[in-house]
Amino acid sequence: MEDELKKFPKNKILEIFRLFNKNWWTVDSLWFSTIEKEFGVEVAKKINFKVSKAMAPIMAKRIMKTLNLKGENLQDLAKALKFIVWSTIQKIDVKEQTKDKIIMRVLDCVPQKTRIKMGEKEFPCKPLGTIFLSSFAETINPKFKVKCLTAPPDPHPKNVWCEWEFYVQT
Repeated sequence: MEDELKKFPKNKILEIFRLFNKNWWTVDSLWFSTIEKEFGVEVAKKINFKVSKAMAPIMAKRIMKTLNLKGENLQDLAKALKFIVWSTIQKIDVKEQTKDKIIMRVLDCVPQKTRIKMGEKEFPCKPLGTIFLSSFAETINPKFKVKCLTAPPDPHPKNVWCEWEFYVQT
């Protein structure tokens, strides 16, 4: 496959990259919805929490290695957050507020919009996001912490599905 990819122009490689991510999200969402329908949402959430907590450090370490990040400052975390697998299919915004604080917002949440389109309620993802993002941030640097500013089931503005503050614990 690597030889085939080398033949494509950059824009086609980016399109293929997005395709892989969409396919990954399809597997993830079908897995979750199947578990939810078969065993109930509480079992699906419990399993998803365990998977997310285990998956986050693996992703963080791979991103750090690939991007040669040291994890010494929040700027490294901000860069790493932009390379989480779901960042290519969802519109996210990562902004440095200060040297010791960054904000990440999910502006377009494909899984939530898909649930609503299928007639389901918003998934209460705040606990799941907290588990994943805490584990991700703390893998990059144990001093990095996260606080949820808003995420379902909390009310949120139409243009922001969730908002997370990352900071350095002193």
